[in-house]
Amino acid sequence: MNAEVQRPVTAACTMRLHLPQSYVYIPVDAFLHYSQQDPYAVRVTFQNGTEGDPIVWYMGRDLIRDGLSRPTGEGDIQIIPDPELSAIVISLSVDDKSATLTARRQPVESFLRRTAEAVPYGGESDALEFVIQREAALARLLAGN
Repeated sequence: MNAEVQRPVTAACTMRLHLPQSYVYIPVDAFLHYSQQDPYAVRVTFQNGTEGDPIVWYMGRDLIRDGLSRPTGEGDIQIIPDPELSAIVISLSVDDKSATLTARRQPVESFLRRTAEAVPYGGESDALEFVIQREAALARLLAGN
């Protein structure tokens, strides 16, 4: 990781939201965002066209990476690779509601590769420590110390 603040890593892709008990799906725009400010997480914002408010989920970067090669996750987020479709299946649940989405593997892999360039896997705590030190130095500067 460079000793400077990295620009956020972003990507946009279209996922398929599978409707319950049918083979029909709705295309959903997904915007992936990764920042050194929160080096363990990826923010995923889902938007269905121009209708309704966006829905935001935070997923562990390691969870997404692991989900490319094997079923992973417990509880609210589960990711399963689908090699036949060159995709991943993402299951989200909260309370009694759930959603299943399919994302093409390539854009997710490309996004994760760029996040690893910004903050290497295993270097998240160093990135977070850097942000904390930078903010403390900025606070001292603004306080006149």
